[in-house]
Amino acid sequence: MTALRNEQEVDPLSPDSVLDAIAGDSDSPRAAPEWLQQAIRGSGDILYRWDILSDRLNWAGDVEEVLGEAEQAIASGHGFNNRIHPEDLPRRLKALSDHFSQGDTYDCEYRVRNAQGIVIWVHDRGRVELDANGMPRAMSGTMRIITQRKQNEARLERIANYDELTGHFNRARLRDELDHALSAARRFGLAGAFLVIGVDKLAMVNNAYGYEIGDAVLVAIGQRFDRVLRASDIIGRLGGDRFGVLLGNCPEECVTQCMDRIIETMRNQAIEINGQSIPVTVSIGCVLFPGLVNTAYEVMTKAESALAYAKKAGRCCANVYRPSEQQTLLYRRTLDIGTQVQQAMREERLIFTYQPIVAAQTLTVSKYECLLRMRDEDGKILPAGAFIPVVEQLGMTRLMDRYVLDMTVGELRRDPAAVLSLNISGLTATDQSWLRALIAAVKATPSIAERLIVEITETAALHDIEESARFVNVVRDVGCRVAIDDFGAGFTSFRHLKALTVDLVKIDGSFVRNLANNADQQLFIRNLMGLAGTFGLETVAEFVENDADASVLINAGVHYLQGYYYGRPQFDRPWPIGARIQPAG
Repeated sequence: MTALRNEQEVDPLSPDSVLDAIAGDSDSPRAAPEWLQQAIRGSGDILYRWDILSDRLNWAGDVEEVLGEAEQAIASGHGFNNRIHPEDLPRRLKALSDHFSQGDTYDCEYRVRNAQGIVIWVHDRGRVELDANGMPRAMSGTMRIITQRKQNEARLERIANYDELTGHFNRARLRDELDHALSAARRFGLAGAFLVIGVDKLAMVNNAYGYEIGDAVLVAIGQRFDRVLRASDIIGRLGGDRFGVLLGNCPEECVTQCMDRIIETMRNQAIEINGQSIPVTVSIGCVLFPGLVNTAYEVMTKAESALAYAKKAGRCCANVYRPSEQQTLLYRRTLDIGTQVQQAMREERLIFTYQPIVAAQTLTVSKYECLLRMRDEDGKILPAGAFIPVVEQLGMTRLMDRYVLDMTVGELRRDPAAVLSLNISGLTATDQSWLRALIAAVKATPSIAERLIVEITETAALHDIEESARFVNVVRDVGCRVAIDDFGAGFTSFRHLKALTVDLVKIDGSFVRNLANNADQQLFIRNLMGLAGTFGLETVAEFVENDADASVLINAGVHYLQGYYYGRPQFDRPWPIGARIQPAG
């Protein structure tokens, strides 16, 4: 008790006087206690106080050790600004201006050059002090060295975008560039091509000279492509013995000349490695765009097929993918449907039907799933299956998902009692613009967050588990819930489910249909319920169509039920949230 009482009787420094005391300000009534000085030195941070009127800058902590600069050299705001990297100074000044005038949080990262000419990264956070007239009087804050973190981030970014062996773009980055090129080609009518270049019989080089020489050959080939191709052409390594080349704004005759030049250069000049001359040839598969291709995935797949034909034709040659007459007709039909969808979006003829999701124990409506439909120009209602595959094929998925988000948010704002669930594609799980739109919508109307559920299919979530986990975390951070749809179709493991911190699991309909007569499906449901219980997840069974299947699900402990047995999709929502539904039949 005595020790506790003594601690409570300590008269601490007020927050406003701490920095002045540490910095030795003459106006400070006393010096900072030793424990506080030790704490600052131990943290590795430094503190500052900037008198804006006099431009005097006082420091506290091991300034010379942290910044590599004597305090006298940076004793003014102007002197410190001279040390900031020219590319970063405008950003810092804007952050300060926004903090002074608008009250925005001042939190800025930038580079500083010390007396030895070494550039270091600092994380600068602070708060302004205003005078009686509301004008900035002084600024107090902390700085932390983050050079190591920035170097790690740069390294991770390089790994994420570049091939570690050759230094060219990796497959993921090349696919992104191809997506942009396809969009530009469709918008501006620009011709281009994508080449998949395979090194012929690289395995023989590895067997004869060793894998180290084989890797050196790949590096040399990449360097040769750099010299042969235009500066605007984009080169990447797809993996193994294959490179990818994106030729933008390049008509077909120029593409042909480019492929001939690559093949001839490789055939006529051997690769020199450690004094050894190694003859190497390449084969090329080519896809022209825009043409009859719509997505980067489709382009790359068809180019791989064309490369396979080139290898079958004897290698050291090129093959251009040519669609059949039937494929051409199908593509034209696809374009027609795509045009109709775009027109329907402009005229607001894309609409929702709503299917109720009921609580298993009470059969009361808990939420609704939004199911997209399209009303054609004649007023006929088309199901999603009639146009969504075309949307995906034409690369319109992100546009559609953003449209659906806007529709759902609008409905939630109109009906404060509604709880709605919307489906998004796997592509949207990596779309930062969609996430920004969601965050903006929630910021504008915070009450919609707890009433919005975002569904992502299991197969899409497993395609890139780390990216999906980041997406889920952002959606949940803004207050919305996330569900895995069609669970069971993608063989999610215990580890995957742990990584994806979702709220609900929607059981794939294939495990629900005829459940009462299938012992294997019943075993799956019981195992799933055990897994869901371990992670505290709620479960939803879809495609519930009869009483027998519903009884098995309820007895197994499934939390929610959805299907024709409890209500078909409707254009309105005849059952209010909380209303009890009478099952069909």
